[in-house]
Amino acid sequence: MKKILLSLLLPASVWAQTGAIQRHDMSHVAVKQSHHAQRATAYNPDLRPFYHGVASGDPLTDRVIIWTRVTPDSSVTATTISGTWKMATDTGLTNIVEQGTFTTDTAADYTVKVDVTGLSAGTTYYYNFTVDGRNSLTGRTKTLPTGSPDHLRFAVVSCSNYEAGFFNGFGRIAERNDLDAVIHLGDYIYEYEHGAYGDTTLATRNHENFETVTLPQYRSRYSLYRLDEDLMRAHQQQPFICVWDDHESSNDSYKDGAENHDAATEGAWADRKAASKRAYFEWIPIREGASESIYRNFEYGDLANLVMLDTRLEGREEQILDVTDPNMYAPNRTMLGDTQHNWFTNELDQSTQKWKLIGNQVIFAQLQVGFAGALTGQTAAEVESMFLDIWDGYPAERLNIIHHIDDNNIDNVVFLTGDFHSTFAFDIADTVVDENNYYAPVANYDASTGAGSQAVEFATPSITSANFDENLDAASAAYLEAQINTALPSPYPPYNPNPHMKYTDLDRHGYFILDVLPDSVTANWYFVDSINISTAGQAFASAWRTRDGENHLVQSVESAEKTVQDTPAPDQPQQSSTGVEEQENIAVFNVYPNPVNEMLSLQLGVNTNEVITIQVVGLRGEILQNRQQEMGIGIYDLQFDFSNYPVGTYFVVLKGNNWSQTEKVIKQ
Repeated sequence: MKKILLSLLLPASVWAQTGAIQRHDMSHVAVKQSHHAQRATAYNPDLRPFYHGVASGDPLTDRVIIWTRVTPDSSVTATTISGTWKMATDTGLTNIVEQGTFTTDTAADYTVKVDVTGLSAGTTYYYNFTVDGRNSLTGRTKTLPTGSPDHLRFAVVSCSNYEAGFFNGFGRIAERNDLDAVIHLGDYIYEYEHGAYGDTTLATRNHENFETVTLPQYRSRYSLYRLDEDLMRAHQQQPFICVWDDHESSNDSYKDGAENHDAATEGAWADRKAASKRAYFEWIPIREGASESIYRNFEYGDLANLVMLDTRLEGREEQILDVTDPNMYAPNRTMLGDTQHNWFTNELDQSTQKWKLIGNQVIFAQLQVGFAGALTGQTAAEVESMFLDIWDGYPAERLNIIHHIDDNNIDNVVFLTGDFHSTFAFDIADTVVDENNYYAPVANYDASTGAGSQAVEFATPSITSANFDENLDAASAAYLEAQINTALPSPYPPYNPNPHMKYTDLDRHGYFILDVLPDSVTANWYFVDSINISTAGQAFASAWRTRDGENHLVQSVESAEKTVQDTPAPDQPQQSSTGVEEQENIAVFNVYPNPVNEMLSLQLGVNTNEVITIQVVGLRGEILQNRQQEMGIGIYDLQFDFSNYPVGTYFVVLKGNNWSQTEKVIKQ
């Protein structure tokens, strides 16, 4: 669910009243800053130099990726940082099964990814990293099982906009001790500058004052998100299996461009896409191949085959935002691209697992929303045309997939979906592929029995990104939620526009737990109490299940947890061998770009309230800039103009009460 769609849905006067787009004039600020106060402190100084925590991902039966980021000490002049890692079967890291060394440098943004091999299947492991005697948090991870597992559980998430609220859903996921993995379906970060996207922008959780276009900017945005305590804890406690959606690059992106990309002011799309991919592979615990493709699969014994698709950058053609355009219905129009499409259908054909779980970014089922024009005086076609970034905009390929499932008698296909910021549960049946019947009911489907359904789909709500009540208002969201799968009022035909939609919630945030058993798969939705404050409150909302061989949904009770619970990783790192260190009040996470040509940015964490002196100093000691900035607890993005300085070496010096820190900068 994208900003541009909702902006079109409302009349201009109503849209202006929502305040959903705010651009703050920061030109009066001598040092531009982006301030983020989250907890009692902006970051955890006890984690130095592993401020961003640890993570694991892409588990297989014998291996898993482990990740961290080492923040360089400003006093270190070497460009390469070396350290060690170890993997054990106990939280104390005494029963070590694998260990090794690593190096990292500025080319990788000081991130570390190790593909640990030689592991046992279906086993919980604990790991950490060490640099100069300092230990990272201990992480927990798990390899894939072989044989016939009797119970799998996944948390399914998407759409975490830092500016929209607190990541409480991630915090609740971190507390669970029976998950096999977290499936992240994209929109891990958002590319917009401060104030450009989100109805519920919080004054204490702000993006930097730039849109991410370059590699240093994408790196800075990931750094900001990964300092969030709830997201950090989720990564520490659970392995992640991730795919990107559009906001990891730019809104409504496709293979050759994006709605939110202007080549005239932001450069070539190929360069921006490459930068976004590189930062993603650096900061996300994903296994990287030579082709940079992210579609892949994970086999959980004979119980489930998790197939992760890329519906965004791999092969997607540009969106056609007109539901009456015959070109949208062309038989060769594609979202996946031919290579990925053929790989996907082959996975469906060849999979021997009971359940085929499809990680898919955007809504696969047909979604009829034309009736919402009654709110704005728009025609059904005008409203339908706003929602064509999803599979509705690629109907021929979708129908090809549905027919492939049907023609080959493939049972137990379960689509897992993000992107839309809302909760849905669908039966998947034949869809209309005809520009003259764009607003027609699903064909060949009996909603009362599920007959005609070939698969099912579960859509996860957003972690924080604005949904319908925040982008519209509570009354409009309630109307849409009540009307979206019930008989339409006049002047529309008196039929249910979405009879295959079994459950929906348009205004709450959270996640769902996917519970996989030999005889059924159930989605259990959990909604957090609030995203406007940091809170542990959440509630179970609803559960829907598909049974083996039935290929349609029925309502269910909340699934039971696993009988065996894993031991959580410790909250604090193991004691370091460096002895007691003085508590720090600031940390510099990034200085970029370095070398610099025009504008230099410095990402700074502050854990105190004081006036900080900021100087730019030349090689001979001359002070070129001298500013004082009152700073409270938070994360700041400080910007410096180097455009008029000659080529050479400079220093950015930060001074506070009884401390100072210096960063070396090269002007090119």
